[in-house]
Amino acid sequence: MIVMTPDTEYKPTENDVCVFLAGGITGCPDWQKEIIKKLDDRCDTATLVVMNPRRENFPIHDPHAARDQITWEYKNLERADIFSMYFCESVSDQPICMYELGRNLLRMQMRFPADWQNRIIISVEDGYKRKQDVLIQTDHALEVDVVLTQPCPEVLMDYHAAYIWKAYQKLRRFSG
Repeated sequence: MIVMTPDTEYKPTENDVCVFLAGGITGCPDWQKEIIKKLDDRCDTATLVVMNPRRENFPIHDPHAARDQITWEYKNLERADIFSMYFCESVSDQPICMYELGRNLLRMQMRFPADWQNRIIISVEDGYKRKQDVLIQTDHALEVDVVLTQPCPEVLMDYHAAYIWKAYQKLRRFSG
């Protein structure tokens, strides 16, 4: 498994399957680290590329940092084979995530018309403030499974990683 961040350089190959870990960053726990660990425990090949937008140290005083971050995210969301969205309990409503959810549900439908449902994983922690909005949005996007909610984030992260792994295995069988 290869993990890409805005701080690393890696150009995915045509044999790689790329998953983008969309979801809250600012004011949110590092749920990406937990998902990556759970995927790493399963993965013994380098064909899974995890695109993680969280940086170890965001250069907050750099006036170009926000543009660079958003550009990296936009570019890698466009190349992702699997769209993973995780809404965690936090002090933030994560408003940009709601935009990303709508945009990328449509993008996946258009890019992969035959099997887009198999390429989307959405999880919502019980404590996420806009949980109802996410459930209503995904209900309108026909046939999208939400990994729904679980009483504790650790269980939800297990399910989320398992769904990513299942999508990855389907894509590897289809392309291999």
